[in-house]
Amino acid sequence: MTVNIMLTMNIEEADERDSTWEQHDSTFRVYFSKGPDRTITAKDVSDATFSEVQKWAFEKADDDTIVAIALVGLDSRGLKGLTWLLGMDPNDYPESDIESRMLAEIGAEASA
Repeated sequence: MTVNIMLTMNIEEADERDSTWEQHDSTFRVYFSKGPDRTITAKDVSDATFSEVQKWAFEKADDDTIVAIALVGLDSRGLKGLTWLLGMDPNDYPESDIESRMLAEIGAEASA
């Protein structure tokens, strides 16, 4: 069964010149949430593109494993944090509409 949900996304014109920096040496955090008890393991992956990390993660994951991927970064205080690129932390309960959609994405990936 396919369910179509109308999403309201905020799309704005952008000036490609308004960025002041770029980073090409990213580190990605990959979460593997396995089995009915959702045992979680995580790996940090560097020297790779997002597409390479995503391909590796799905090839490594078993059929009963959910994959979520985040970009690892540092805030202005130098503290490590995550920006979710696919799904969200499987330890967390969604607290907003977008988090519910993010969680649904990783559930859809697991059943595909």
